[in-house]
This record gives sequence, C-alpha cells and structure tokens, in this order.
Amino acid sequence: MTLSPKIHFVLFLLGAALLATACTTTDSGPVAITKVNPYHLTESKLVKTEDEMIKFEHRRHIYGNVDAADLREHKGYYYTVFWNSKNKAPATVRFDYRQGATGPEIHTKEIQVSDPKRRNATRVEIVGTEYQKLGRVTQWKASIIENGTVVAEYKSFLWK
Repeated sequence: MTLSPKIHFVLFLLGAALLATACTTTDSGPVAITKVNPYHLTESKLVKTEDEMIKFEHRRHIYGNVDAADLREHKGYYYTVFWNSKNKAPATVRFDYRQGATGPEIHTKEIQVSDPKRRNATRVEIVGTEYQKLGRVTQWKASIIENGTVVAEYKSFLWK
C-alpha cells in the first residue's frame, strides 16, 4: 500500500512535533539553549496546505535551485539552535548526530561564534552527498562550549 504525499507530510510533521516536545535540555547559568528547530527537506513540490508558515519554510530552503542537481544538493536536514548568552565570551556550537547508514557512529559539526549576542541562532545543515549517502538523522545533541567546557546542552529523546 502506497501512502499519498499528504499523509507522508502529516506523519513527518507529527514526528517533528514529537521530537521537539520530547527533547531534553540541561543548562547552567548564563548560557542556555532554548530550543532546536528541525526541518527535513525531502520534496521539491510544495505541499498543499493552508498554513503559510509551512509553505514559507519549504520555499526558503529551495530558493535559488535551478535544476534537479541543485535540489539534490539542498535535500536533507536543517537544524536551527536557538540559544541565549549573558556572556560575551566566544563560544562553539557543537552538533553531534547519528545517521541511519552509520549506526552508532557519532558525527560532529562545530560552528565557532566569536561574538555571541544575548540571543543567538546557529544553523546546522546535513545536506547533499552527506545526506544522500548516509541517510536520515536518527538522533542528535546540541551543545554550547565556552573555554573547553560544555555550558548548555539540548538533545533529542533518542540520544544516548
């Protein structure tokens, strides 16, 4: 039995909502991760929905794609880590994750933030060849590191 694209999209939204609500956070003091916003771009066609926010998010990720090769390079996972900092110290946003094809192997992306503001948003992308070869992201953990010490953490409920 084949499911329609609408049903696939609704199931994806339900899964994303479950992940977002089932995440855990630990923070201590002046730095805190307030949320991690996941987005999974899989289709080039715009999903039929009345919600303008969903339409905008999809259009934003496919903007500028000229052909199928461009779209293939943009398909994948996008995570936006929202975090607050009362410090002005440089920080590193570390995103650890596991993917379907590599099982328990942990992949890491680090983004240096030399001049953090009071409110920050850092974007992490797992797209293109990395997404095509290694598959879906199964679990993840976002951390803020200052002076070599983890000062805030936010993880999916599947993270171990």
